[in-house]
Amino acid sequence: MHIRAPKDFWSGLMFLAFAAVTLVTSSGYSMGRGGRMGPGYFPTLLGAVLVLLGLILVVRSLATEGEAIQRIEMRPLSILTLCVILFGVMIQPLGLVIALTVTTFIAAFAGPDVRLKEAALLSTGLTLIATIIFVFALRLPLPIWPNL
Repeated sequence: MHIRAPKDFWSGLMFLAFAAVTLVTSSGYSMGRGGRMGPGYFPTLLGAVLVLLGLILVVRSLATEGEAIQRIEMRPLSILTLCVILFGVMIQPLGLVIALTVTTFIAAFAGPDVRLKEAALLSTGLTLIATIIFVFALRLPLPIWPNL
C-alpha cells in the first residue's frame, strides 16, 4: 500500500477523526425519527457523511497521484490564531464593531502582499457586512459598541 497523494490521505484521516468525535459525542442523544428528529439525528447524519468523505479521500490517495504536503507557514497560522483569541477577549467589553475592525485589520497581515489601505478597506467592509447580518438581520444579541 503506497500513498500516492499525501494531501488527500491526511485530509481523509482528518475527516475520519472529526467523524469519530462527532459520532461518539452524538451517541448519547436520542435519534428520533425522520419526521420527528431528536437531538442526535443531525450530528449522527453529519458524522456518517464525514466518514464517507474521509474514506473517499483515503482510497483516492492510494489510487491516484496528487500533491505533496507543503511546509506549514507559521506566520499566517499564528496571526489568525491570535485574531480568533483577540476577538473572543474583545467582543464583550468593546463591542462587535471595534473587536471585528481590529481583528480583521490584523488578520489581513497574515497574507504575503498586504497594503495598509487594503487592510483598512477590508476591515471596514467586513465589519459593516457582519454587523448588518448578525445584529440587524439575524437579531443576535451581540453588543455593537462598548458599554460605557
